[in-house]
Amino acid sequence: MIIFSFDYPPNDGGISRLCEEIVKGLSRKGIRVNVLTQEEQNNRKGFVPDTYETRVTSKRPWRELYAIRKLRYWRKDAPIICGIWYPEGLLAIITGIHPVIIFAHGLELFPTRSWHRRYIWNIFKKYVFRNADLIVADSQYSFNILKEQGIEKKAEIIPLAVDSLRFSPGDKKKAKSKFMALDKFVITSVSRILSYKGHEVVFRALANLPRERRNRFIYLIAGRGPDKDILAQISRELGVESSVRWMDFIKEEDLPDFYRAADLFVLCTRENMRRQEVEGFGLVFLEAQACGTPVVGTRTGGITDAIKEGDGGWLIAQDDANALTNIIIKLEETPSEIVEAGIKARARIERESTWDSYFKRFLSILEERNIRYE
Repeated sequence: MIIFSFDYPPNDGGISRLCEEIVKGLSRKGIRVNVLTQEEQNNRKGFVPDTYETRVTSKRPWRELYAIRKLRYWRKDAPIICGIWYPEGLLAIITGIHPVIIFAHGLELFPTRSWHRRYIWNIFKKYVFRNADLIVADSQYSFNILKEQGIEKKAEIIPLAVDSLRFSPGDKKKAKSKFMALDKFVITSVSRILSYKGHEVVFRALANLPRERRNRFIYLIAGRGPDKDILAQISRELGVESSVRWMDFIKEEDLPDFYRAADLFVLCTRENMRRQEVEGFGLVFLEAQACGTPVVGTRTGGITDAIKEGDGGWLIAQDDANALTNIIIKLEETPSEIVEAGIKARARIERESTWDSYFKRFLSILEERNIRYE
């Protein structure tokens, strides 16, 4: 098979992680994989056995032109899996390779915000999906978008999965010590620092607490982004800045411990379709649950696929800081509920969201669709 994605390690992000796991999973099944991606400073050729990586320049438009040239040299009957419909899906289609499998993540399915590009964008998108052999939607939410746009007939839903060996329960006290949060009720978030990710909701939930009680909590925020200064100012205005710690980028090898350090993982993403702001799925929720950490998210976008109410997590309405306050008070007063919810979260991951179950479903769909591979 061919994996074609410009988002690929060492880049971070959900698409990059997904493509890496696809490569690992196919390789474990004994399927030879060729990867086509772009050059990065930390080039990692051959990080998975029986995988051949080809990297082209990251400079546009040469990146696209070189990618087309590489694809034309490869077999035309090897299935090609595209990380996203544009530009990878479009490039695969125009080179004549079939079958073409395209992943759909949600946000990229909406029309571009630039009105003068919207018409041509929609033409490209319909052309790509009409000529694709299979579309894999990562959530019911993504599938519904495809359905609204009349391009769902070739789509199947396969919710994302998580590496349950890497992300697993561990020594919480040791993890808290690692991030200097001993003797605190630890709340964490992992995301780009953008206003619509809902960090402000957590600030307001903490601000609802009496000051003496608030001192028992610490909110560790991992990630980078353009809205950090704005959000830091909001935390100061609400008087909770002493309970907030900005952790910047957390290295991949430290992520499992960061989740283990948390008593509760929270990401209250808002949905604003006018500005095309939404959480298509939320892989971080699965990673936290796999580490035995209960989670809270909003009933927006694809988050409802990542969290099941009462099964290791809670869903709240968008911007409902009072509901979040009630949850953290209840858990802080009853530590046994944190343990119980964490056990349920881990059990749910093992039952529904491992990569083994993902690939069983994925390969079964290929067989049903008569998509052959060697």
